[in-house]
Amino acid sequence: MIIYKPVSDIEKIKSLFVRNLINDKNIFGGYIGFDEEGNPVGKCLVRIDGYKCYFDYIECDFSDKLLVEGFLRAGLNYCTNRSAYMCYCEIDEISDVLTHLGFENNNGIYSGDIPTLLKGSCCK
Repeated sequence: MIIYKPVSDIEKIKSLFVRNLINDKNIFGGYIGFDEEGNPVGKCLVRIDGYKCYFDYIECDFSDKLLVEGFLRAGLNYCTNRSAYMCYCEIDEISDVLTHLGFENNNGIYSGDIPTLLKGSCCK
């Protein structure tokens, strides 16, 4: 079982992720995944700009589809709780998971409305 712990403190986010992704005009949230022994298994960064949110960064074993789906769902929930409605992602390495969740591919930019995406399933 993986536990996805939120990170919302901006200084902690800056220490965990590439600093040039962080700015002062958007809301940022992150998640760190831990296995049952407490070892980190990955992390993700989401950015909220008005009603839009973006997955700017996901680091984990992309071959573990359930792990990727967990990070996506955690980020989507974070964003929807902050009034985001649309989500975008350009991380091509997870395109299969994005597509199964309901993201539409438009020339490498995957997008969808969050209520529909949260209904989708990749790995069940």
